[in-house]
Amino acid sequence: MCGICGIVHQDPSYPVSEPLLTAMRDTITYRGPDDAGNYLEPGVGLGSRRLAILDLSERGHMPMSTPDGRFWITYNGEVYNYRELRVTLEARGHRFHSNTDTEVILRLYAEEGPAMLDQLNGMFAIGIWDSKERTLFLARDHIGIKPLYYALQDNQLYFASEQKALFAAGVKAEFDQSTWEELLCFRFAAGEATPFVGVKRLVPGHYLLWKDGDIEIRRWWHLAERAQEIKGQLRRDPIQWYKEVFDESVLMRRISDVPVGVLLSGGLDSGSIAASLAYQTSSKIATFTVRFKEAGYDEGPLAKQIADQWGLEYHELIVSPDELMSRLHDAAWLNDEPQVHANDLHIWAISQYAKPLVTVLLSGEGSDETLGGYVRYQPLRFPFAMSLARPVLPFVASSMRLNARWGKLSKFLALGSMNDFVMFNSCDTLPADLEAIGMVPKLEFPYRQQVMAEARSLYPGEPMRQAMYSDQHTFICSLLDRNDRMTMGASIECRVPFLDRRIVQGVAALPSSVVLSGRRGKNILRQSIGLQLPKDVQNNRKWGFGVPWNRYLRQLPEFRDLVLKLPDLDPIREGPFNASLLRNVLNEFLKGGNQHEALVRQLFMITIWYQVFFKRSYTNLSSVADYHIPA
Repeated sequence: MCGICGIVHQDPSYPVSEPLLTAMRDTITYRGPDDAGNYLEPGVGLGSRRLAILDLSERGHMPMSTPDGRFWITYNGEVYNYRELRVTLEARGHRFHSNTDTEVILRLYAEEGPAMLDQLNGMFAIGIWDSKERTLFLARDHIGIKPLYYALQDNQLYFASEQKALFAAGVKAEFDQSTWEELLCFRFAAGEATPFVGVKRLVPGHYLLWKDGDIEIRRWWHLAERAQEIKGQLRRDPIQWYKEVFDESVLMRRISDVPVGVLLSGGLDSGSIAASLAYQTSSKIATFTVRFKEAGYDEGPLAKQIADQWGLEYHELIVSPDELMSRLHDAAWLNDEPQVHANDLHIWAISQYAKPLVTVLLSGEGSDETLGGYVRYQPLRFPFAMSLARPVLPFVASSMRLNARWGKLSKFLALGSMNDFVMFNSCDTLPADLEAIGMVPKLEFPYRQQVMAEARSLYPGEPMRQAMYSDQHTFICSLLDRNDRMTMGASIECRVPFLDRRIVQGVAALPSSVVLSGRRGKNILRQSIGLQLPKDVQNNRKWGFGVPWNRYLRQLPEFRDLVLKLPDLDPIREGPFNASLLRNVLNEFLKGGNQHEALVRQLFMITIWYQVFFKRSYTNLSSVADYHIPA
């Protein structure tokens, strides 16, 4: 919905620079092209760029204050149950000026403080200034759908929706060399870490209180604790429960004063959203599908079947190979961090394509992590069988030409423990693979290890549920960051019905015999919503939103040339690598070797990001088109 930013200084008389605050705010204009505002008083400044979704009038202007002027809010997101909360507040005597969820959140905080977070069902990043107590409150939603970053420098705290806004205020943009191992293995720095020195991410489900330069961070949402609390409270029929709460989730995410559409693949997840949405409304819903000329990656025909069955408006887009490099640069700039997923630029392209027709898109993220949909989870369903295969499969894989999935499984078994198998389940590159380019793995991932400890406590002896829990605190954050940056880069808000708090908590509390039932995965979804989809979609073997990057890197001249240059480019040139070993790996890859495909691809993506992100000024950038990519 918006882009937010702010500065607070330890000195209550310090004059925060309005031009500096405006530079932060307008660096992310694309997040909110409809309105802009600042609030300044000695020692503090709040900024907002607004993408108008609810109450399109000037009454939704931010920063917004309570009638007495004590509390000021800058806010990004949507709280879908704001109308119910407003009724409660009106019964307490509150009178509202607007029809926005922003004002409801502000009034609720004025009455209840941070405790109000437990009542919010939605996605949000919130900044609230208490001018009486001179306290700043920052908070993120339960699972991290909306981003929030902060940095401490010269007795000031800076915060913003995107890291580039911090750099526009003068925070130094410096690559954190300690993140190399995590970026290459997991592709994403989890928890509060980012690839930038001194820049932190407010962890999902947490809030931060700043007062007089002191910071306190608290966890307000703890999935393991919530799941334990509600175990046994769910209805006996989990299929019916899931259908009801899922339809309610989709219905709530229709709340909008602007057009709503769907990012539609040919799969079960987005298809279920489209079917639920179409069933609940008589209006024509627009859907948007990315297609590929490569047959093995193209789900357009399946998406078209879904649209036709439910009378949806179908739109499709093919990204030409000629566009890939420029769009990859755009995606790197928008994302602030290296590309984690293969399809970042494609979501950016389809969002641009959709913008003339809609301002809100619904997406299928969260189904795989909550319902166990990833193929990589499946070996974890049978830990005893894995223990039997561990001594044998690596030897078989080395002596026979097994396909990629069996080869990957053999690598995982070679890790030696089920805990490591769970920890690295989302990885295509394992720490041992880094030795091929001269790195010495440290295997130090404190946040991921903390999450794993929680997972083992909640699901003892159930490695598949442990991996799902881990992904809900790590891997999914990278997906949500991707969705947020690529859609907001086109001034579109992306909503994710599968990540409604009731769904995430409720499924986490269900026994594995229910969640993991059935041969094909995601049985709860298949039986509750999936039966409404075309048979071809129900029977399709979904592999995710794949993109043939290995083919592009080997065959497209500008990509192939860059791969060859990687050892001589920053940040790889200064990285912890052996240049000779690295060149051997790159040459093997370009000749068709598949042993280190994932490693080469991630080195390539990190280099693109670095070249795009560290070679420019961060001021006066009001759109993606304003940044300069060095030759």
